[in-house]
Amino acid sequence: MRFTEIIGNEALKESLVKMVQGNRLGHAILFTEESGGGAFAFALALAQYVNCRDRKPEDSCGVCNSCHKYQKLIHPDLHFVFPVSSSNSLSESEKKGPISDYFLQPFRELALANPYFTEQQLYDAIGIENKSGLISVNEAKRIFEKLSLRAAEGAWKTMIIFLPEKMNAEAANKLLKLLEEPPQGTLFLLVSHNPERLLPTIRSRCQPIALQPLSREQRRQLEGDSDDQADYREIANSLLAAGLAKKIIDLFPQCEMLADLGREKQREWCLFMENYVRKIYLVARGLDSLADLSGQEETSVRDFAAKVKPSFYEKAFAALEDALSAIGSNVNPKLTFCDLGNRLLLAL
Repeated sequence: MRFTEIIGNEALKESLVKMVQGNRLGHAILFTEESGGGAFAFALALAQYVNCRDRKPEDSCGVCNSCHKYQKLIHPDLHFVFPVSSSNSLSESEKKGPISDYFLQPFRELALANPYFTEQQLYDAIGIENKSGLISVNEAKRIFEKLSLRAAEGAWKTMIIFLPEKMNAEAANKLLKLLEEPPQGTLFLLVSHNPERLLPTIRSRCQPIALQPLSREQRRQLEGDSDDQADYREIANSLLAAGLAKKIIDLFPQCEMLADLGREKQREWCLFMENYVRKIYLVARGLDSLADLSGQEETSVRDFAAKVKPSFYEKAFAALEDALSAIGSNVNPKLTFCDLGNRLLLAL
């Protein structure tokens, strides 16, 4: 990955290059972003740049042996850590303590195809779509083992940790020791969506870099003509239609579908629904330009905007926030979504 391939955050590209050229790059950087905002792509580009053998003033060369290996994500000094869980694809011994190394092939395929991937897309790719991933102490031990060795080819050993907030307490404390006394020539690149969940002592030892959210045009450039949220929108439309018709019996199939999703997809749907309700609200207020409607949702959003009563929005957001809290607390999903469906119906 080269900086020129990344969409958005142009000023950050220049800043990172100047930090490397001025020898002002810290041993640990904490990138924070909105999900799918490009922080992982920046981590890859920076890792490639620091080890490029023919670095240019604005970017890595892209043609040296090191760059070729980085572009395929197979450089021996490039390491990845990401949240995982047990999977049927693992052997019985591996299931007892899953780590990122067991999932490297599907992870590389995902990252090469879409370096702007989300947490849920990661879980789908590595085959744990109905579970929430974790970075365990077994992973932290493996990090120690990898970084205790000298760099095989590059000047830097780079450790990219995707969603470090998914570390359990024991793993976080072990990583803290590494950040306090980093092995020579080691660069930690952390990509976080919720940095407030990290230990304050970990955050304090990292150089923070917050990515600016992508613009509507940049999002469209990334997404192209895809409609990955069609299933989520169909559930949302069915719930709202059933609520407006006051047909409680029509709510149950949608609530069942949501309850059968994995926790991360349930959370993702709730966030999608919040944004969907927001778009309906904006259109109802005549602020169509702010709603940023896609062609697939324009008809339904305008239809609901004409029918939903003004008091609905505040109640809907409260219900969705409560559902997100229930998901995070492992409340029975059938209870969570039956309650949500009922509250939406009453609000409509």
